[in-house]
Amino acid sequence: MSYCNSLLVMTKNSKAIILLLFILFSNLGFAQNINKLSIQITVKDSESKFPIKGGALTVEGVFQKYELQSDDFGSVVLESIPSGSYKIKVSHIGYVTIERNLEFTSNQQLSFELIPISVELNEVVITATESRGMTSTSVIDKKAMQHLQPSSFTDLLELLPGGRSKDPVFNASNHIKLREVGIADSNYDISSLGTAFVVDGIPINTDANLQYTTGSKMTITPGSGYANTRRNTTSKGVDMRSISTDQIERVEIIRGIPSVEYGDLTSGLIKIKRKRGRSDWESRFKADEFSKLYYVGKGFESEEKRFVLNVGLDYLNAKPDPRNSFENYKRITASIRAQKTWENDSHLLQWDSSLDYSGSMDNEKAEPNVGYAKIDRYSSDYNRFSLANSFDLKFKTAPFLKSIHVATSLSQQYDKIEQTKWVQVSNATAIPNNTEQGESDGIFLTPQYTSNLLVDGKPFDAFFKAMGDFEVRFLGITHALKAGSEWTYSKNNGKGQVYDTTHPPSPEMTTRPRSYKDIPASTDIAFFAEDAITIPLGNHQLNIAGGIRAMSLLNVPSAYAIHGEYYFDPRINAQWALPSLKIGKHALKTEFTVGTGQYTKFPTLAQLYPDYVYNDLVQLNYYHNTPEYRRINLMTYRTAAINYDLKPAINKKWEVRTDFSYDNNRFSVTYFNERLDSGFRNGSRYHALSYKKYDSSSIDPLTLTAQPDLAQMSFVMDTLLTTYNITNNGSKLLKSGVEFQFSSKRFTAINTRFTVNGAWFKTIYTNSNPVYKSGQKDIIINGKRLPYLGLYQWDDGSEKQQLNTNLIVDTYIPSLGLEFSSSFQFMWFSSGQSTPMNGTPISYIDPSGQQHPYLEENKSDPILQWLDIKYNDALFDKRTVPMSMNMNLKVSKDFYKKFRISMFVNRLFSYYQNYEINGQKIERRGLTSPYFGMELNLNL
Repeated sequence: MSYCNSLLVMTKNSKAIILLLFILFSNLGFAQNINKLSIQITVKDSESKFPIKGGALTVEGVFQKYELQSDDFGSVVLESIPSGSYKIKVSHIGYVTIERNLEFTSNQQLSFELIPISVELNEVVITATESRGMTSTSVIDKKAMQHLQPSSFTDLLELLPGGRSKDPVFNASNHIKLREVGIADSNYDISSLGTAFVVDGIPINTDANLQYTTGSKMTITPGSGYANTRRNTTSKGVDMRSISTDQIERVEIIRGIPSVEYGDLTSGLIKIKRKRGRSDWESRFKADEFSKLYYVGKGFESEEKRFVLNVGLDYLNAKPDPRNSFENYKRITASIRAQKTWENDSHLLQWDSSLDYSGSMDNEKAEPNVGYAKIDRYSSDYNRFSLANSFDLKFKTAPFLKSIHVATSLSQQYDKIEQTKWVQVSNATAIPNNTEQGESDGIFLTPQYTSNLLVDGKPFDAFFKAMGDFEVRFLGITHALKAGSEWTYSKNNGKGQVYDTTHPPSPEMTTRPRSYKDIPASTDIAFFAEDAITIPLGNHQLNIAGGIRAMSLLNVPSAYAIHGEYYFDPRINAQWALPSLKIGKHALKTEFTVGTGQYTKFPTLAQLYPDYVYNDLVQLNYYHNTPEYRRINLMTYRTAAINYDLKPAINKKWEVRTDFSYDNNRFSVTYFNERLDSGFRNGSRYHALSYKKYDSSSIDPLTLTAQPDLAQMSFVMDTLLTTYNITNNGSKLLKSGVEFQFSSKRFTAINTRFTVNGAWFKTIYTNSNPVYKSGQKDIIINGKRLPYLGLYQWDDGSEKQQLNTNLIVDTYIPSLGLEFSSSFQFMWFSSGQSTPMNGTPISYIDPSGQQHPYLEENKSDPILQWLDIKYNDALFDKRTVPMSMNMNLKVSKDFYKKFRISMFVNRLFSYYQNYEINGQKIERRGLTSPYFGMELNLNL
């Protein structure tokens, strides 16, 4: 009994103890839940209400300090922080800094709306600014574009280090060249083809563009050049004339090493962000010597600010010569962009959609009263419709998966070239009447005829991208991870080259009409992963971002070397931020950045699937006064000009950069080096074509009652040794140089800022593949051209350099609504030198098609000696053009905050230094004249 009582007492005591412990731990747990809080902060633009990415947040209190940055959705989450008093500072470049003292006693969701400080003198930037990120990037915002008064994207390149103002050229395609001394040779189009343009996250794909004309080059007006050659964009990349700037909010021109998120490029990346958010009705009218431009746009926003709609329309009408009404270029751009946001305590979903149209009309025709070719005309129409959608899902409370991004786009183009040409032949010229290989009778062309050519292209592009952002903390370091995949599809469903084969654009044509529908589609897939970390090292900070991208071209036949191959692009950037050094009243901030990477660009449809080459060899050409007795017999060879060994172009680059900033003054300098050994170019192959040569001397025209019978005629066999073009990986571009930019603070006494930028560029262009050629020109032996071919190690190469600086002095007086700038553009020198070439072939091909080594004794052979090409040494002399300077002026004036009038004058003052070449003085006075324009902006 006593034992039971004791047990009962112990049991009661135990229950009491357990109850006390439960109450104690419950209180502790409850206290812990109260003291450890979750604070979610969203940073937005006070005007557009859009999230601000990269906002810097500093939270100090309760013996702790947090330094964070807002993500793509402007969000920052503080997990498990103690309750108490905190001082919060929110800042971002271009916005007024917010500082607040807050008391946190429970979980909260806060929203900070930053006010743009465009009215702050020191923040008004009317030039391109260099990004402080981990790669060389020029940032151009709408304020800089408004001051520049551009007509197309081409004009923005003036703001880059090494850029200069140029008069617009609208009667020729405009292609971008980054970090190089420009060259017009089409064999180096990889520079522009390898520059990717991405608009609101969607790339502009030009791989299915096949708008080129066949036949001989067409000259319409004296001095105009070739109508299609100047406008051809096939395998050249984006034509910047087609990109309007009026609907752009911000442009990032990445010249350095971009993230592995972006691929199918070699030279650089252009990221375009278009306007989104509420805005008044805005309109723009610009007129200059060559063009007139009209624009109207508006941004709508719902009351709850969860739905935004932007619309815009612009029209450009340009003429290369205002006095010539027979050549012009027109562009129309229309866009509807919508954005919808859904948000709750755990998620934020943002949907962006856009429907766009862009069209251009490029026309040229001969003046009716000048020349015999008065009916010659050329027109090229481009119409593109695109639909894009993107979805961004943000997880506010998830510890690992932070966001998911999905983007899709569809685009359909309707391209058309119509060419009319007057053709004259001077003698009895025959053309084939078949499209297959073998012997056949041809037809005689009429001495004069009109040829009509239609090039019908219908490129269709589809794009899909899925990407996730993740966060992992390991060994005290936060890893910001991204991984994703891209899929791209390109197909041209046009009719292709359409013309009457009996009235071809040129009698010497080596092609036949071909439907673009017969060309396979191009489909490529890519996977990428990247890790970005920030490592605090005491007062130092090390930022590193590295990743790899894997790509493959899926829809190519197995005969191609590229079939089934994956190509890998590793890239890494690192930035070391040194501790601030206090000098006087301000701190000197120093950053060192280094990056290296590889870039891969796949061939286009035109390069993978070129036209067949037709060789029509005349076996009998008998012309009789009686048409029924005439006969032309041909041997036709059909050759596939496909290079199955064609591979992607691969560029390897590295750069180092240093940034200094002190009291709103900033200086940056970058050294870069790029090596591209496998650019696309036209190479050559040879083939020996055998055919019959009938003896027409046995034909008696007086007794002839029908066409000559080939069976009754004798013949001898002959062989034609000739070449044809293929696309290979022979172009080599070696780029190196130094870019620099200094931007001062705006001096309040005179409201003026000084900016100096410039670059030294050195570019080496060479052909790394041997070339088949016929030796010296116009060598006739026994009535025939030289019946041998030589194989030469190289036939092309040059080294070009230039050094230029720009001084920009801009003044902003907000009380008067006045801003003006003067830019002094100095080209200190530019030089060019052709690479010395050895004209001795390494081998030769005899008339039968056999290849032999070219020996020293062949130089004295009566025939083979002509393959040894002699070059004048003066061709390889270096030529340097000395200093020149242009002064440009831009002025803008606001009236009642609704009207804005602007004007510009390029080359208001110019100086060109004279120089000598080989003892001959070159006078450069009067080479240029001022170019001016003005515009009116109205906001209601």
